[in-house]
Amino acid sequence: MRRWLTLVVVAMLAGAVAVPATAVGQAAPPDPVRAVQKQLRHGHGVRLSELHVSSYGKEPLGRTRSQVQLSPSGPVAYDSFTHYLVLSELMPDAPETAMHNSLAEMDWDDITHVGEVTYLHALPGYLPDGKAWIRVKPDRFYDGAFSGQPIDVLDTRMLRTVLRGITGKAVSGGYAYQGVVTRGLLGTAKGRWAKDKISWRLWTDAKGLPTRLRTTITMHGNLDSGMTQDTRFRDWGFPLVVTAPPADQVIDERDLPE
Repeated sequence: MRRWLTLVVVAMLAGAVAVPATAVGQAAPPDPVRAVQKQLRHGHGVRLSELHVSSYGKEPLGRTRSQVQLSPSGPVAYDSFTHYLVLSELMPDAPETAMHNSLAEMDWDDITHVGEVTYLHALPGYLPDGKAWIRVKPDRFYDGAFSGQPIDVLDTRMLRTVLRGITGKAVSGGYAYQGVVTRGLLGTAKGRWAKDKISWRLWTDAKGLPTRLRTTITMHGNLDSGMTQDTRFRDWGFPLVVTAPPADQVIDERDLPE
């Protein structure tokens, strides 16, 4: 009788140890950095839909939709379309400025960036007959103009820095992470701008791939102060090869009429 009780107790203790160990193993979230790294392949793509919001009255400023071609080193090409609110609608009492007039004339950007060359789609009738695209001068700004996010989840070094010490919490369909980081820590700014704070929240699917990133940056003395970017990611890994516009439809920026 005593031997039987001993065997029962041992079995119960063994079960008590084994169950939590299994539960902990199942609950560990996948590493988003590794999940993104697996998608960095030639010919792979990802689609982004991004809402730009001002913290002043929570007014939406515009929306960007992009498809980004990936490679082992990160993004190499993209097609991106941004629709802006006309400034006169957003700030009816704003003074007449160059920015005001510019946005009043054109409330969208259509960009193709491929082979380290950037093409801007022009307004109808703005270019000589037969031309629809402007090949602009090289500018590093356009390398990442498919998104306004201060945190680039396609940069695995930056993503690892953001997630360091942060544990994901299980949510419906995946995991959620949140925290605060500075531009200086990300290596994207120096001097006084390095202290700009970015509050962020990242959602991933069950495999660890980002599905949504929401950031709010607090800055002073800059037009971007109080900006929130809310980005959705989908179709990770879909086949994509971005191509340049037809050569006969392109005009160099330096050849534009005065």
